[in-house]
Amino acid sequence: MAEYAGSAMVLRWVTSAGTQLLNTDYRTFSWTPSLNWIDATAGADTYEVLLPSYGVGAEIPVTMVAQTANGTLIGYLARQTAGSLVYYPAGTGSTNVYYTIPATCAGPQWSQSYNDVVTITANFRQTSVETLGTV
Repeated sequence: MAEYAGSAMVLRWVTSAGTQLLNTDYRTFSWTPSLNWIDATAGADTYEVLLPSYGVGAEIPVTMVAQTANGTLIGYLARQTAGSLVYYPAGTGSTNVYYTIPATCAGPQWSQSYNDVVTITANFRQTSVETLGTV
């Protein structure tokens, strides 16, 4: 598989109101799906025995450069907005993989440093299992 840069990523937030691209001004994106484990260790075991259990909804922060005319974006990022993040790690080229991640947005947060660009971070919470697809 060929390497690719982070700038190749395409990230869409799809809600009942429509679709908003989040990758156009993004700075950072992080998605770490997780799993709960059941401890099945018993008396004579000499090493921990774990059984995979249910998935855990990942926290998904997306940090973007704030734009002065971003009212539409802010509307899509309203608290408790449910939808799906569609994440293309290597872009939308033929045969690339993508993930559809059901999520709810916790709303936008602003970071405004004195001598730096203003950013908005949207924190999403994965609400169900993701699906894998191919372009």
